[in-house]
Amino acid sequence: MSDQIVFNSIGSGKPLLLIHPLGLDHHIWDFCIEDFAKKRTVITYDLPGHGTSSVPEQGYKIEDLSEDLCQALEANQIGTIDALGLSIGGMILQDLASRNTKLVEQLILVDTTYKYTKEWQDNWSTRASMARENGLETMVEQFLPAFFTENYLNENNDSIEYCRKTLLQMNGEGYAKACEALSDCNLEDRAHLIESDTLILCGDRDNPLFKDAALWLDDQISESKMHWLTNAQHLAPLEQQTSFIEKVYDFLEA
Repeated sequence: MSDQIVFNSIGSGKPLLLIHPLGLDHHIWDFCIEDFAKKRTVITYDLPGHGTSSVPEQGYKIEDLSEDLCQALEANQIGTIDALGLSIGGMILQDLASRNTKLVEQLILVDTTYKYTKEWQDNWSTRASMARENGLETMVEQFLPAFFTENYLNENNDSIEYCRKTLLQMNGEGYAKACEALSDCNLEDRAHLIESDTLILCGDRDNPLFKDAALWLDDQISESKMHWLTNAQHLAPLEQQTSFIEKVYDFLEA
């Protein structure tokens, strides 16, 4: 489906895989990677059409991204992992963990969902069309208020600038293909198959779809617990960095 996944790694110890959200890249984890690398081999990569990864010629599904990841882990002789995914990253990991129940030991799902409503599917189609026609430039400033609370946006800090810059640099076709994969995804029948010890995190001011999904996933996954990241929207790890790191550490070290 796409070029071979190229992993970045830092640290030593049991692998901890981090997957970024739509429109950004592996650098979203720069704020926490050194903390996690004190006790783990932290692995990151760029999804197709994101960062340094090429745009695939054909469209793809979330299940394809999951299969590509599974094959890349095997090719790199990486066995049992712990894994954290934000938004689309969480959807990829739901599929991966549900199909490879012994691969992901500890699973962290952040501001993610298992499927989108018809309204959201229409929104993804609109975004895909706009990205193909004009790139992301006209949409970036609309995305930021969905990512962050107003108070945080007013800080106009390095995290916000990173998001703005990375979105502006993204290939429109790459973004469009990812939008279509999200629109098509439905993992409703797979969540109950996840056997991983699971932590679900969600910003308490995220869109209701993601907050409802967090509660639903907590109910469906047998070994799960859920925590809200307070005063945070969709990119809650960036908005509440200290709380995010603490909750992830507490879960991994329990």
